[in-house]
Amino acid sequence: MTDQRLEASDPRWGEYPAEEWADAVMTSMKLGGIDHFYFVSGSELAFYQEAAARANARGWPTPKLYTVTHEGAALNAALGTAMVSGGPAATAAHVDVGTLNFGAGIHTAWRGSYPVLIMAGAGPRAYPGSMPGSREANVQWVQEPRDQGEIVRQYTKLDHRMEWQDNPGLMVSRLLQVAMSEPKGPVYLVVPQEMAKLPMGGRTRFPTRDELGLARPAWPDPKDARQVAEWLIKANNPLIVLGQSGRNPESVPELVRLAELLAVPVMDGGRVNRLNFPTTHSLFGTGPQPTDADVLVAVEAVVPYQPIDGKLSPDTKIVWVDVDPVQSRSKTMEFHADMWLSVPAVSFAQAVYDAATSLLSISDMGKIEDRRAKLYTRKKAMLAADEDAALAVSGRNPIHPRWIAHQVASVMEPDTIMVDDVVSYSAFVRAHHHRTEPGTYFKSGGSSGGFGSGAAFGAKIAAPDRDVVLTTGDGYFMFGSPLASLWAASHYKAAFLTVVFVNKSYSTGTAGLQRQYPEGHVVGTQDWEGGTFDPPPNFAKLAEAANCYGESVMEADQVGPALKRGLDQVHNGIPAVIAVDLPTIPQTMMGA
Repeated sequence: MTDQRLEASDPRWGEYPAEEWADAVMTSMKLGGIDHFYFVSGSELAFYQEAAARANARGWPTPKLYTVTHEGAALNAALGTAMVSGGPAATAAHVDVGTLNFGAGIHTAWRGSYPVLIMAGAGPRAYPGSMPGSREANVQWVQEPRDQGEIVRQYTKLDHRMEWQDNPGLMVSRLLQVAMSEPKGPVYLVVPQEMAKLPMGGRTRFPTRDELGLARPAWPDPKDARQVAEWLIKANNPLIVLGQSGRNPESVPELVRLAELLAVPVMDGGRVNRLNFPTTHSLFGTGPQPTDADVLVAVEAVVPYQPIDGKLSPDTKIVWVDVDPVQSRSKTMEFHADMWLSVPAVSFAQAVYDAATSLLSISDMGKIEDRRAKLYTRKKAMLAADEDAALAVSGRNPIHPRWIAHQVASVMEPDTIMVDDVVSYSAFVRAHHHRTEPGTYFKSGGSSGGFGSGAAFGAKIAAPDRDVVLTTGDGYFMFGSPLASLWAASHYKAAFLTVVFVNKSYSTGTAGLQRQYPEGHVVGTQDWEGGTFDPPPNFAKLAEAANCYGESVMEADQVGPALKRGLDQVHNGIPAVIAVDLPTIPQTMMGA
């Protein structure tokens, strides 16, 4: 059986040692760019552990297997590794229940376009004793859903259950080819243990991911690039709105180069999940609002503006740039454009820059220089105002969230990776973090809470020589199974600093409720049950329980010193959690 299948394979495929199918899976993962494999134990997943140990002993290609004690943390760790490295990462979980325990991280993987290989075992189907891996335990009779892939099908680019007729190495390479081709995204693979234990006869043949090939980025039509350049040059109030372009770090300098050439102001739109443009640059955040722009270029922006905030002028020229410009992953999309360009940010910026350089006249340059000077002055004033606002609350007790954000920025190096999982106070974090280097600021890209702890662990694994700082609200911190992530970070000496904004409340159940029912019973009685959790858990003790450093901060003048103490622990290989006490959101709404 095995020999016939190998003889029928393409002779151009590489040959690799393998005793079982599991060896081919692991080899193909490694050759496909997966270095980090976040593993959660399950009764039918022993083949991964054995294959990894066998490969390490014999010098075969294999990703490093990391023990993680909760599936949600494991998936978020894989996302964190993928977002920092730009390459794929993998995770595996126990049958359907482990897949369900991945939870809303599956949503994050899909909406954030993370190229992760999400794997799971499957309850054995083979009759007991009929073959290796067949049913042998009572629980296996309740582990077979009708269609396991259906659980995640809406949130993956492709899913597959490994079957007898497959070439296991080829199927892994194919899934990674799909995950890494634009628009990037997660894929799902079910590996039944009967398949994983099938013999390979000592060898296997399959193509690697790169031998199959990845889709190359498209280039805009030169006529389209010239038209966009003409619109931007002649515009009085041009604006570039960015969203997720920074997921490809090479786009950042190209967009800076284009914006500087024409002095076009740049802003982040809604649902930003990357550093798309240096935040201290004079062109960032200094331009008109989208409703006031006469030329608006949306670059990989899911929500470049809110239609409810005001309508764009009928004369506004709108250009929409994205590898999937019509946002086919979303059923409802209200936006329109004069030009839809199915290209990535990098090639768009390069092509329009080249076109613009051949079109600029002396009078154009004069207008551009006038705009540049005004924007420089405006940015200088904005940065000074943010600094003054932070200093104005520096001694306030209870502590102001802006002061926390300001102090976090003060302990970060230029190459520090910030994972921002704050909701209520993210505007303060963005105003003060002053990130300028590509790949130094990340949000999840989805709307699920709990991304931060696992992602920070995965980010540190991918970038062991850089500091990683997680800012998170207490609600999202609890959502993310932080005990599992902190334990793994401690165990693998992948230390990161967590800063928890402890407001003891959910904005959805407090400020959001007040917006919907301003004259309602809750506001009238100040009974915020369902929206607050005061007193909160002791997050410092939670950190200690996971062999980490923990500290609670109650006074404004202790925020900075506590952060420095936490970072010192991190530099010694010990993850640190600094929990900073804030007023509850209801108190904030009343002016506390």
